[in-house]
Amino acid sequence: MVVFIPIKEESQRVVGKNFREYKGKPLWKHCVDKFVDYQVFIDTDSDIILDEAEEYENVRAYERLDYLKGHETSVVDLIKNFVDIYQIEDIVCQVHTTSPLLEIKHIKEAEQHMKLGFDSIFSVDTIQDRLWRKEDYGISPINHNPLKLEQTQDLPVYYRENSYFYMFRPDVLDTDNRIGKSPLMFEVEWPYNMDIDTEEDWNKLISL
Repeated sequence: MVVFIPIKEESQRVVGKNFREYKGKPLWKHCVDKFVDYQVFIDTDSDIILDEAEEYENVRAYERLDYLKGHETSVVDLIKNFVDIYQIEDIVCQVHTTSPLLEIKHIKEAEQHMKLGFDSIFSVDTIQDRLWRKEDYGISPINHNPLKLEQTQDLPVYYRENSYFYMFRPDVLDTDNRIGKSPLMFEVEWPYNMDIDTEEDWNKLISL
């Protein structure tokens, strides 16, 4: 298995988040340091990362192509380019630097599951609360009947894709998705699934 990490220099909502210091080192290094047992590929537009990644024997950082730069580019397009350039045939695990509490034990466990015949695995967390949807005409229930009050533990369980990790065989990308036709949902709950997407998220992280 190889590990793919896309890293941008600029962030839209949390300024400079990949380079913010957390427990003595930049956020992106917290991610990379967890994968000492794997070959890691970093797709980046940052000269800083291209330079500092040379410290790692197991890391290959390369410059993102111009047409793939920008906030609108899909991660799937980055992965497809990576697989094509390096002729990757092995399982790919894609993670984000914005999951600083990622546990390598989860990755290794998922890797074992891939041997059971799944073409992809993606991380989720569960929701078992009374959910509502806001419509033009008002609000409507999603998973419960307001006229029949049920205990939350008796409600259907919903699964939220949380981007903690994606693991897949390269041919899955033919559908322009990281999730194939025979996927496994891998549950990862709080706080491991924390994703730094807002300043509030960052404040939660440093308060732990």
